[in-house]
Amino acid sequence: MKNVQIIEKSSGHTIAKYPYLFEFYEDLNDQDFIDDAWELAMEEGLVDESCRENYDLEIIGDIAPDQQSEFL
Repeated sequence: MKNVQIIEKSSGHTIAKYPYLFEFYEDLNDQDFIDDAWELAMEEGLVDESCRENYDLEIIGDIAPDQQSEFL
């Protein structure tokens, strides 16, 4: 399992982390997961949808089960 992490560039604060079970989505690429995470963050009101350039979105390594929130 990996996370897509959204970081606000100006502050360096992590805005959101969305865990994914990548092995179940072989037909999707990294950008698909990043785009899905961005959509969720917009729906949750965590980011300004008109300013995506103000955020870094990245895939980070495996996470421990106790750090999981929602599965995408």
